[in-house]
Amino acid sequence: MASYLNRSSDQEDIPLLKNRKIYSLNSLIRKYPVNGFQESDSTNTGDLLNKCLTVFDIISYGIGSTVGAGVFVSIGIAISSYAGPGTLLSFLFSAIACLISAFCYSEFSARIPASGSAYTFAYVSLGEYMGWFVGWNLTLEYAISASAVARGWVGYFGVIFSIFGVKTPQFIQGYQINDWININPIAPLIIVFCTIILVFGIKDSARFNMIITCINISTILFFIVLGSFYVKVENWTPFLPFGFDGVFNACSVVFFSYVGFDSVTTLAGEVKNPKRDLPIGVIGSLVIATSLYIGVTLVLSGMVNFKLVSQGSPLSDAFINNGLDMKWAAMIIAFGTLTSLTASTLCCLIGQPRIYLQMAKDGLFFEKFGQLNSKQVPVFGILFTCGFASLLAIILDLDNLTNMISIGTLLAFTCVCAGVIVMRFRNEDGTEDGRIPSTLVLFVLFVIACVFGAASYNGWKIWIQIVLAALQLALIILLCFKKQTLDRSTCNYFLCPLVPVLPCLGIIINTYFIMHLDSASFIRMAIWTVVGTIVYFAYSIRNSKLNNYNKNNYIN
Repeated sequence: MASYLNRSSDQEDIPLLKNRKIYSLNSLIRKYPVNGFQESDSTNTGDLLNKCLTVFDIISYGIGSTVGAGVFVSIGIAISSYAGPGTLLSFLFSAIACLISAFCYSEFSARIPASGSAYTFAYVSLGEYMGWFVGWNLTLEYAISASAVARGWVGYFGVIFSIFGVKTPQFIQGYQINDWININPIAPLIIVFCTIILVFGIKDSARFNMIITCINISTILFFIVLGSFYVKVENWTPFLPFGFDGVFNACSVVFFSYVGFDSVTTLAGEVKNPKRDLPIGVIGSLVIATSLYIGVTLVLSGMVNFKLVSQGSPLSDAFINNGLDMKWAAMIIAFGTLTSLTASTLCCLIGQPRIYLQMAKDGLFFEKFGQLNSKQVPVFGILFTCGFASLLAIILDLDNLTNMISIGTLLAFTCVCAGVIVMRFRNEDGTEDGRIPSTLVLFVLFVIACVFGAASYNGWKIWIQIVLAALQLALIILLCFKKQTLDRSTCNYFLCPLVPVLPCLGIIINTYFIMHLDSASFIRMAIWTVVGTIVYFAYSIRNSKLNNYNKNNYIN
């Protein structure tokens, strides 16, 4: 089956659908066959990425993606302004919420070991345009994330200067032009450095990432162990100074500390044993990150009263602004922060070229992005990503960049959760048992979840929120009565537990966070989606590999 998808369109033996209209609803909702990805692993060996990554590499990348700004910056904001010592509950609740999406990602990545991550999963389950929508928005999300981390990396040098009481040079602070533009010529340095590492190949970049991830974990453990000697138990009282409302409000801050684990699934095409290693890597990295977050929260809130916790550099400041004057310890923390942000930049830059690669292989993006060099590296995609991210890092400041992050990732989480449910109810011929299709139920659930999130954000009357919650529960129960077509006895890969309940909860939770984002995030997504839709109708829909695929042989 994959052979049809990978032959050139001018070959006579391909059943071209000349009479089929390219611009039609069927083109937008057509699905890529699951076995198209599976069979391509063996039929297209010349186009394969280098399968050299182990489960330890995957966990290392997962930790590098998640344990970054969350533990060194966001944790201070959450403790001082939202939940106090109770922030550890916020991390725990956020981890559980993220774990639901991680289960869904794990099932898809084990079943479909392709480098497209959420783009591929949406393409297979929800259709071509939804796949394009997810992939297009994720590529911008990864670029913005890399740019934001690069800005944070440069900005943290200011923390090092402040430790020694020296004024931060202007070229590190940047040159403010207006509310949006802040020129910082050295911000792209870390992006260029990480790009050079990636061009050498996934094996070398995995070694480099493993080294700096070990440094990161050592730095965090150093803080936990040393800081525990200066913990004052009375600082943990009150444990919930802002009540449980503060705990849940802090979830909105710390939830994004976990965002990034999804980038691990873009490496599916480079993992030796993706069916086993990817689920372990995704879930394992979340468990390790959560343990580190909770440990740091306990020690930091015990060392410093929650009202006095620094929001800019909480860990290093705990050793110099708490009557300790331990500049050497603060320097170690600052150095560890720089290595952590380096790992985060590297992991952000990994995802975007691989999504471009898979989109190009599917005919939805320009062929140049689908080319590999002799080391099986998508060099053009990596260099393009470097240029794009560097440009954003030069002209936009950290605050504006961070405000643009997350909506694309949360939408991807939502689509992956929905896709798992759809695939569980789909027959091999693409049909679905029952009168009400699962896609319709899920669409209604998503709409109601959006209204529910808006109701919570805007403080609507409680009875309205209760009615909306009841409607969501009714839809979940409706899906529970539908018959699943998946034969568990024949599955040799990870399966998400408690389907459809857990994925539905994932949809509701992710949508809740989406509706709590600022309006600028929605405007950015709308503009980028319009641009992407123009590209899709001008190029992608006309060059899709599925145009050359016989409908009779096509599995939805």
